[in-house]
Amino acid sequence: MKIKLILLLMLFGVFAFGQKMPSDYFDEAGDYFEEGQLDKALAGYMYIVKKHPGNKLYPRAVHNVGYIYFLQKKYKKSIDFYTILLNGGQNEREALGGGIMDDPYTNYKHRAAEQISECYYELHKYDSALYYLALSDTVYPFISDCGNAYASNDIQTALRYADIYLKLGQKYKAIEKLLPEIFNTELANNSEIISKLEWLLAGKTNLLKELDKSIDNVYLKTVTSTYRSYQRYCIEYMGVEVVYPEGFNSQEYNEEGVKNRMRQSEFYKMIERIN
Repeated sequence: MKIKLILLLMLFGVFAFGQKMPSDYFDEAGDYFEEGQLDKALAGYMYIVKKHPGNKLYPRAVHNVGYIYFLQKKYKKSIDFYTILLNGGQNEREALGGGIMDDPYTNYKHRAAEQISECYYELHKYDSALYYLALSDTVYPFISDCGNAYASNDIQTALRYADIYLKLGQKYKAIEKLLPEIFNTELANNSEIISKLEWLLAGKTNLLKELDKSIDNVYLKTVTSTYRSYQRYCIEYMGVEVVYPEGFNSQEYNEEGVKNRMRQSEFYKMIERIN
């Protein structure tokens, strides 16, 4: 599993130099990190953690200490520092910085729970990895203003769930987590979802027949998000409800249009191929 935190680290080092203020240590640590000098980077971030717990850079420094320990395979130490963020009161919507397509917010607790999950995964403690991934997905969900970012996060989270469930020997649970993302294509690339399902579903029979039946029985449902409710077409396939996103083709977002697009999807083509 891969969690995109290296970019987060680099984007953190955007503060101006001063007279050896905490921001100076932070920027120097960022430079050391980019140069691959992890011990020196760690020392810079740790200085802020130990000497300036009230500084605005404190949660960023804690995060970066946890991430460097992760890179050094010191997973238990990494968990300790990410746990500080899980228990902290930092602003989850603090501006992260970066370009228009980058995550706008720090999402400290969401990222911390994700990375603790990754630590436990590396320690082969898959039940704990699953617990913290679920925590990042439900209690501390990803926050963004960008539909692309949400779509990408949904895909990556589904892949992480699937990977952990496979380690736990629960193949159907892995499939169950991947299926909701089979039509998530307009705002993100879901090719890895399709490839993983192609491998997981190989050898199963009647998949195309069942998929055609599900598409024929498409239904409209009210879907509620954090901010609003809206109407979406759905199918039930292999016991899993799959919502078809409206995307950019709202004029085609009717029953026949959705059925046609489902049958033109890469998922449908993959099922045709393996059946």
